[in-house]
Amino acid sequence: MIQVLELTWESFEKEYRKIGGFLFEDSRSEPGYTLCDWYFDLQEEIEILYTEKEPVAETIKANLSKLDDYREKGFYPCGALFFELGYFFIEGLDLNKSPLAEGTPLLQYSVYKQKKRIKYPNPSSLNLGKLELKNITVLWDKETYKERFEKTREALLLGESYELNLCFPVSISIEGDLFLYYHSLKAKQKTKYSVYYPFLDTRTLSLSPELFFEVKGNEIQTEPMKGTNLRGLTSKQDKDNKTILQSSAKERAENVMITDLYRNDLGRIAKQGTVQVTDLFIVKGLETVWQMVSKVEAKLKNPFAWFPVLKALFPSGSVIGAPKKRSFELLRELENTNRGLYTGSLFVSEMLDGAPWIRSNVSIRTLNLKKENQLWTGNYGVGSGITVLSDAEAEYKECLSKLKFITNPNLPSFEILETLQYRNGHYFLKDLHLERMEETANRFGYPFSKQKAESTLKTLTDGSDDTLRIRLLLGERGEYRGETFSFSNPKIRPTIRLGLADHPIDSNDLFLYHKTTNRSFYQKILEECKTKSIDDCVLFDRDGRILETNIRNLFLKKGKFWFTPTLETGGLPGVFREALIRKGWVKETVLFKSDLLDADEILVGNSLRGFERVDLIL
Repeated sequence: MIQVLELTWESFEKEYRKIGGFLFEDSRSEPGYTLCDWYFDLQEEIEILYTEKEPVAETIKANLSKLDDYREKGFYPCGALFFELGYFFIEGLDLNKSPLAEGTPLLQYSVYKQKKRIKYPNPSSLNLGKLELKNITVLWDKETYKERFEKTREALLLGESYELNLCFPVSISIEGDLFLYYHSLKAKQKTKYSVYYPFLDTRTLSLSPELFFEVKGNEIQTEPMKGTNLRGLTSKQDKDNKTILQSSAKERAENVMITDLYRNDLGRIAKQGTVQVTDLFIVKGLETVWQMVSKVEAKLKNPFAWFPVLKALFPSGSVIGAPKKRSFELLRELENTNRGLYTGSLFVSEMLDGAPWIRSNVSIRTLNLKKENQLWTGNYGVGSGITVLSDAEAEYKECLSKLKFITNPNLPSFEILETLQYRNGHYFLKDLHLERMEETANRFGYPFSKQKAESTLKTLTDGSDDTLRIRLLLGERGEYRGETFSFSNPKIRPTIRLGLADHPIDSNDLFLYHKTTNRSFYQKILEECKTKSIDDCVLFDRDGRILETNIRNLFLKKGKFWFTPTLETGGLPGVFREALIRKGWVKETVLFKSDLLDADEILVGNSLRGFERVDLIL
């Protein structure tokens, strides 16, 4: 049993800056917190570079043996395995005959004397100071990618490989505090295998969602990750994208191919009959993408040692293809560059209750940086699995989508919000409000409990006969709170003076599709409405499609029928609107500004105020 020490973010940051060390972190398992294995009190740092002048293969093998010795003596060896080590580990390849340049990094490791496990709350964006991505340059344009893609496809059609993971570099420069920059990235991509690793004059920031392998005693498990699709903006779009990935013949073919490769690799070091696939085609949601994952487990036939395990497994088949040897050779020819730490691995190792405990990620979504003048510079790699079913345009788009967690702005701290009307002892449309809150919670990775939500609502109004406006708020750790206000609708409903917003919305703004406390855009538009002496504004997208208003949904009557905008390109789908759609009283359709002028009647409405008439000011 490992004792967990709870720290505030401020005390953790202060202590880390004082003593440094290697961080192996899980920011996914407990929302709002990071569970951190912190290795510190450095004894030595070792770096092995490729050279033709010395028997480097013997040096690598000797140092892997040292990693085992250090661990068994109670030290904590942690480090990095570079992709080019594949020339040493893959059967049939020869490091001495490789095309590697003199001085190519192969292995780095640090030996620490101490370790502690801590838990701390994730910092807010206010704690992270000014951080700036000064440069991000994709080094393969679309034409270059298509040219390499066609050569890749030719190799596949000739049967030289069944699948190839074609990758290319992206040049990056960062200004500011890298420790804080790492935490800002961690806020945007919460994973179970994040690493912050200072080594000599370099810094490695890894936000990898993929486990390479974990060993506990004589048990080993791997989680090959293969198959990706973007997260959607709306709840419907997000579910559709997940379904597309789950049912994709191309993505499932990739995944099962790599899972089989892992089964074969593990079979070389496992007790006979113990290799088993325990999960297949599981789709997990990250902040920006859906990811398909499988799990393969086995029992080791011999006590854990670095050399035989890496000889069987490294590099991960998920970042090369199948068969491993020929795929590795082909990728070197196609990519014509070192991948470096990208698609290698970062690892930690220790003894736990007298048995080895080893964890190793696949270093995707990883930056390896070095200081140059005032900037930290380096390359970041992206790639995707190519099969004969692949499409060049789609694959290039998928590669670029993997940059989103770097290029997307940091999200502000926010709560998920529902505003409900309480009248005559009942909440109006309560089930639809909680359904929408759950969908938003799933999209942002917030824990949702309908039971806790119901309990909070009951506490807020228990025994009350008043008519109330209730704000129910859900925080990132799954905690609920409420705000209660007196409320009454006027006997004579006011007519809403309604105009058009001054400019189109940004349809890529995720917060326009989900109700949260991050409502700065809506507040800004409302302020603009006041300057024009109108009550509310109709929002529209760049193609002129009308959406909702700032605090209401929009309904237009044409002939005998009522319509409401689809909101596929922006706009919050109101609960009142959803109830009307389900009853068949209104129909979703694409509407334009001209439809406002042609409508026989216009109403706006929400679940708090119901329908309100409109005086259109254009």
